[in-house]
Amino acid sequence: MRQDERQALRKIKRWAQINAFSYSQHAFEIMVSECVYEEDVKRALTTARLLETRDNGARGTAYILAGFGMNEDTLVLVCRILRQKVMVEDFYWD
Repeated sequence: MRQDERQALRKIKRWAQINAFSYSQHAFEIMVSECVYEEDVKRALTTARLLETRDNGARGTAYILAGFGMNEDTLVLVCRILRQKVMVEDFYWD
């Protein structure tokens, strides 16, 4: 893992610990439809490992992470780092 990827992962974990994250409309709809709790997302972010990054030009880098939810199942998240928080754009149980 490159140094900038390690720094990004540390920042995501740190911001998740202080609840500095939000959800896209799509991610929020998934949470509601699949009864995923915010505690699951927060724990997955704080225990995450980086699977890959995707550079999407003007939208910036997407970080694909895998971490453990409260039930110990793996939750895969697609996140972006914004100025002062992390945006969870998509996720699914693996």
